[in-house]
Amino acid sequence: MGRTERRYWDNRENISRAARAGDPQDLLFDAYVPHPIAGWEPVLGSRTWARLSRSSERCRALSETLGQGDLPAEWLLSRAESIASSTIEDIRPSARRVARAEAQLGLFGEKPPDAEMQALRNIGVTRHASDLAQSGASFTVESLCDMHETLMGDDPIAGRLRERQNWVGAGALKGPLAARHVGPPPEHVLGLLEDLVEYVHRDDGDPLVRAAIAHAQFETIHPFPDGNGRTGRALIQFMLLREEVIGRGTLPISSALMIERPRYFDALDSFRLVCAPDDEARSRSAQPWIEMLAEATFHACILHDRLNSHVEALRQRWAAQATAKRIRPSSAAFRLLDHLPANPVLTADSARRLLDTNERTARHAVARLADAGILEQRSAGRRNRVFECGDMMDAFTESAREQPAANLTLSTPVGAPGPTLPGTEETAKEEAGGICGARTRRGTQCGHPRPRLGGKCPAGHPRS
Repeated sequence: MGRTERRYWDNRENISRAARAGDPQDLLFDAYVPHPIAGWEPVLGSRTWARLSRSSERCRALSETLGQGDLPAEWLLSRAESIASSTIEDIRPSARRVARAEAQLGLFGEKPPDAEMQALRNIGVTRHASDLAQSGASFTVESLCDMHETLMGDDPIAGRLRERQNWVGAGALKGPLAARHVGPPPEHVLGLLEDLVEYVHRDDGDPLVRAAIAHAQFETIHPFPDGNGRTGRALIQFMLLREEVIGRGTLPISSALMIERPRYFDALDSFRLVCAPDDEARSRSAQPWIEMLAEATFHACILHDRLNSHVEALRQRWAAQATAKRIRPSSAAFRLLDHLPANPVLTADSARRLLDTNERTARHAVARLADAGILEQRSAGRRNRVFECGDMMDAFTESAREQPAANLTLSTPVGAPGPTLPGTEETAKEEAGGICGARTRRGTQCGHPRPRLGGKCPAGHPRS
């Protein structure tokens, strides 16, 4: 879907220029310059359209299920998406540590370690993309730069288009000479991004196809010195919401892509074909990635359903635990249960703000839930004490795994039913409440999904 430009790499200065006659052959490389996409429509085969149709139907069903009510698992979903996007880039913070770092920053203003801070900024760019899509504001090159700035924070490169050659898949010492992909020379970047923005504003064709093409083109341009993969996956979130593929909330696409990370990179590589703009091979080269995004979208819907069902089951169990401790439904402690899915780490002061009550009532509410085994006292940072909902933290850890419970696989044949995962229609009867409940080594109840008949929960507990 593009052409190459012969370039010379200066090892001493780490810069490139157009190749000249007489340049040493071992210092020459080809930079890939993609064709514009604003006026292009790929011609897709029946298998690709079948996968797209299957995914679109699943998204519509999810949107109807969500309706206009609350989004019980949105805290989990947005963070699972963000952690997975970081993991794809080999940034692998512990989910539990990220949740505690978020509380440390939000409740006490203490900056966490770098790995956790990078993950928190990825949560920020996912939220930024969602807010931008729902705002109805015009999408521009500056919008992309703003997303990148949210991701990179106080890094000097934040929000700034690159002015040097970059590449993917080789160490800094080898430069672009041994790279897997070498992006276009910097002088092409702005024009290609303006073309990409024009493509994003199109209102024709299949929205999943447009999201796939936009992401692949963005990754091919690689417009920033760093952070392109995470910004590009935030762009997918933006487009899915803007095109109303789902009505609202986060669809954890990266959680599905993370499972088959090598295939994801291979699919993007196949997009970068050297050919004429009107060559039929251009469409064929786009199909592997379009199909993979369709599959990832389908399975992201399954994970979305599963996490929502899981949180609803947790809510039911919390209500039962609270009732067993004679906590009245009209009490502040009972009302605090509704806030736990979005605030799994809190203090008495943050509980006071959530409940809009006085300090004494808030402290009493937190203490009652701790007594009921729903909250546990923990430390956040050097001196700070917080209360943590272990059930939500366990669910976050599970959702962020590279191999989540019930194995989200991207290889389900077209036309076959989706895998039977906890929380889907296929297993509703088997779930019977959804939570394992087995006694753990800490003396608490396991909060993972209930194991199916003959199986075990993610922590290894058999069905009782």
